[in-house]
Amino acid sequence: LTGSRGKKGNKQSKLEAHSTCKHHLTCMTKWEQHVKSKSSGSIHEQLSSSHKLIVEKNRKYIKTLIEITLFLGNQGLAFRGHDESKLSSNKGNFKETCDLLAKNCPEFEEKYSNTTNFTSHLIQDELVNLSAASILSKITEEIKCNKVFGIMIDEARCFKEEQMSVCVRYTVGLNVVERFLGFVDVSENQNAESLCAKIFEFLTENQLDKYHIVAQSYDGASVMSGKFNGVQSK
Repeated sequence: LTGSRGKKGNKQSKLEAHSTCKHHLTCMTKWEQHVKSKSSGSIHEQLSSSHKLIVEKNRKYIKTLIEITLFLGNQGLAFRGHDESKLSSNKGNFKETCDLLAKNCPEFEEKYSNTTNFTSHLIQDELVNLSAASILSKITEEIKCNKVFGIMIDEARCFKEEQMSVCVRYTVGLNVVERFLGFVDVSENQNAESLCAKIFEFLTENQLDKYHIVAQSYDGASVMSGKFNGVQSK
């Protein structure tokens, strides 16, 4: 009896020693994590889900900035403010709209309060240009369905630059629509030959050179509407 008790006590002491050894504890930790992963997913899956959530939040934030850009553009409002510092009473329409949304939307405020919040002048310009490109593409698609359109050209001066405004007129179903396409810098030369070349260049860039111009409209300047040597004639 004494011998078997001694052996039993010996086994218990070995088991106790094993239960506290590094190898056993490591294996038990791995086993517990394996059991947990069955219900909550593996570490890789958790990281993947976390990454997807971050991407979704970032996309939602940028989408909100795009919505602000489209709103200001649709209303014809200026984006910039004279003083856009944190202490300014009026940071401009873009920043002030962001501030308003941040007060009422914690998720937007979380991203907007970061040092990098994608509201700089460069980002604003990029959002405007991307929106303009998307609208221009839609106009081109509408003209593509008709194959014909009219053009309206007028001069537009901007500071020291001479510019041409280019508009088109076409039909969508039974409705006549007029759309502004853009400005063309013609500061280099304003004679009929140069202006005409700029118009064709602009139409080619926007893939409108494949379709027929069936009407023209210009201002009263002889260089534009002249029937012999004006842009209209050329």
